[in-house]
Amino acid sequence: MSKKTIKRERKSLIYHYDTEIASAFKVDCEEFLDEFESLQSFNYSDFVEIWQHKNFSYIFAGQNYALLLKEFCENCFYSVKKFIMFPRTLYSQIGAFYLLYGLYYKQPVRDWVKIRLTLDEYERIVELIQEMSNRDQLDAVYIFAKMKAENVFTYVAQRRQLGPEDRFVKCIQLYYNDTFTSSKTQSSIVKFDEICTSSELVRQLQSTNAEYQEMLKKYSDVYPGISTFTSTIIDDLEAARRKFNCGDPTPEDVSNKESVRETRQSIREKAMKNQHAVYRGSREVVTAVDDHAMEFSDISDSD
Repeated sequence: MSKKTIKRERKSLIYHYDTEIASAFKVDCEEFLDEFESLQSFNYSDFVEIWQHKNFSYIFAGQNYALLLKEFCENCFYSVKKFIMFPRTLYSQIGAFYLLYGLYYKQPVRDWVKIRLTLDEYERIVELIQEMSNRDQLDAVYIFAKMKAENVFTYVAQRRQLGPEDRFVKCIQLYYNDTFTSSKTQSSIVKFDEICTSSELVRQLQSTNAEYQEMLKKYSDVYPGISTFTSTIIDDLEAARRKFNCGDPTPEDVSNKESVRETRQSIREKAMKNQHAVYRGSREVVTAVDDHAMEFSDISDSD
């Protein structure tokens, strides 16, 4: 494998890893802000209780690539700023501001990553702080003053960093409102799981399905042109539930895998019985370790 191919594969791996981590972080933020919003509070103390309850400081733990921690911090700030720019309510907006503050002071890198702010982002935060001041909610006012005094922000003209060659600069997409979309997807899956595991709903569905099959059989006796079929709706729902929940495979899946395995095994046995064919498995392959061992053996014999 060439160096270019290895470099290309490594770049693809890092890109997919970065995308997956960013998506998972977005879901965590939405769940966090949903809970904070439900309190209908602007107090930082309520935010801290949720932060500690969820152990949100561990958001940086378990990273597979330590060298990507700095980039992960940048992604965190970028994602949280979107909740400020596209707020669902004032409660979620102030919660996102507190989240930005907490993530900055908990980042695990030696040289802390500063929060990039464009003019429109800075103006939106200033409007938020002014609204908190008008409501006599001074927690956010103090926090913003502290962040400015400690040079937390880097004021920039564009969200995307610029450089002599674009291929060395990380691509930042333009802002678009995709906030609070992951939670809806998650909640839909939860509702589907509740439907599938509800004995009453499943019983009603089974009863309706049995009545339908019985009526279909009666009509097929009168009108032979009507074709009957066995409904698999219950099994299909259970298979879908297992797939969404990444659960254990169904007996049908296990049976199919065993069948494929048996077929491959039979083909392999037939191939190996062919005495006139030459296979890679019959050749002696010398590895780097074997080669080194032979060299060592030659040296020992010469001594």
